[in-house]
Amino acid sequence: MAEKKTEQERFLKKKLYDVTLTFDPADAEEEVKTVGLIGEFLFYWSNLKGNTDEQGMVEHDPKYTPAQYEEGMSQIGGRYYQEMKKDDQTGLFTVTLKLPAGMYPYSFLINGELADPQTDERMSWSNVMTEDGELHSLKNKMFGIPDPKNPPFAPTKDGPQMNSELYVGSPDECPWLPAVNPAVKGMVSYVSYKDILGDDRTMGVYLPANYDKTKEYPLIFVSHGGGGNEADWFCQGGLANIMDNLIAAKKTEEAVVVTMNNSVYDWEFPIIDQNLLQCILPYVQKVYAVTNDPKKMAFCGLSMGSITTLYTYMHHPERFQYFGAFSGGFAGGEGFTLDNPKLKEVTLMIGSAEEDIAYNERDIGVPPTIRALKEAGIPYIPYFVPGSHDWFCWPAMFTHFAERVLWK
Repeated sequence: MAEKKTEQERFLKKKLYDVTLTFDPADAEEEVKTVGLIGEFLFYWSNLKGNTDEQGMVEHDPKYTPAQYEEGMSQIGGRYYQEMKKDDQTGLFTVTLKLPAGMYPYSFLINGELADPQTDERMSWSNVMTEDGELHSLKNKMFGIPDPKNPPFAPTKDGPQMNSELYVGSPDECPWLPAVNPAVKGMVSYVSYKDILGDDRTMGVYLPANYDKTKEYPLIFVSHGGGGNEADWFCQGGLANIMDNLIAAKKTEEAVVVTMNNSVYDWEFPIIDQNLLQCILPYVQKVYAVTNDPKKMAFCGLSMGSITTLYTYMHHPERFQYFGAFSGGFAGGEGFTLDNPKLKEVTLMIGSAEEDIAYNERDIGVPPTIRALKEAGIPYIPYFVPGSHDWFCWPAMFTHFAERVLWK
């Protein structure tokens, strides 16, 4: 129990940093009159009690701005907007926020205007909260541009990224921040392969810092969610940073990690499944020094990637020993059954964030899936974190998966 308490404190007790962001009008393609910062700089008071609650619902607790932040609050998804001030001497636009350690996606809105908030639930996600805690919509532009001085790393044609990433603090406070010591940093590359449909696709590959072709490394496959791509986990999820920090601290084994793009198959699970086993896996095993031992292989994913994980779990428990379902479940449906007796022989971690859209009674909710697992007598590891259906949830879940679940 003490171990769990310590792990929860990782999300709650963080010192504050003064962070200044700057925009140079010379980097814009239009005349710049105003600049606003848009980012996921919102917080809330978590009600999460431990990591085993199976009856969660989205509670829509109040969200707070950086100016309203208090120690003990948790990060949560949602769009924050603050107008930047122009320095008449330098011509630069700047804004300073006081933030706890973490990784924050952000962009700049050029010549944007605020309007009344969207009241249509389907569009409420597009609202922004301003410094005074009030909600607004954006009148003439819904999205900003990435920071030209800190562009997202998205080198593939199918892997665009909408935001830059702001790193605040140290990896001791937040394991998905970049490692300080260059010697422990692994390498991320994007490689082309021929997929199940005969098309050229790209996968992301992480190799640990001391990668040695004479060794045989464990293998972890990681899927993004709906609308995502093979670059998401490395750009938004800090996946390589997590592995670097955990490996350096000897909290997980060195492993090769592979991401793929499943959006291009419109989430047709049988096609994704065939592509994984017939194209991606053989390619990785041919090119990299990885294992063929199922006991050293894992598959995990977020949201739609979590449902993909459960499909793979149900169909191939003989091929992978470890599965991680983050923010997505199942409630029956074609191709989803718990009849395979081998499911009792593998390890499944399943969970979500506290205010996650998957933490409810929807058809693809986590609680109905957990109940089905219990009724079938199939073992599982529940794990829940503060936050919502966002990139504050999923790095935390992968960290726990890699540190406390894999290879045990």
